[in-house]
Amino acid sequence: MIDRLFGGDTYTAATRALDATALRQQVISHNLANANTPGYKRQEVQFENELSRAISQHDNPCAPRINSVRPRVITVGNTSERADGNNVNLETESVNLAINALKFEALAQSVAGTFRALKTAIKGS
Repeated sequence: MIDRLFGGDTYTAATRALDATALRQQVISHNLANANTPGYKRQEVQFENELSRAISQHDNPCAPRINSVRPRVITVGNTSERADGNNVNLETESVNLAINALKFEALAQSVAGTFRALKTAIKGS
């Protein structure tokens, strides 16, 4: 109900994406903190593909709803960067951290714009 008030699927998708970027920030930070831990396997967040699928199948009543899409943390265990089994690449994680920060900022501005529009509609000016 409240999702419709804030713009429906667009608002829901943006807030779910914000949740995913916040989780991704934690996961990347965890990867960086364990960059020197022997045998540690990096983790990543999967979200965008599931969201895209839910959006593209919006008209299908059997498809998952956008508000049911949640980010998932997976362990990437099929690669090794070093002889000790650790597969964290500091440069890659640093780039991922910067990209994620930009995504978060853009999504936060989008959600804030929705609230500004609602505030304007309520106040009438």
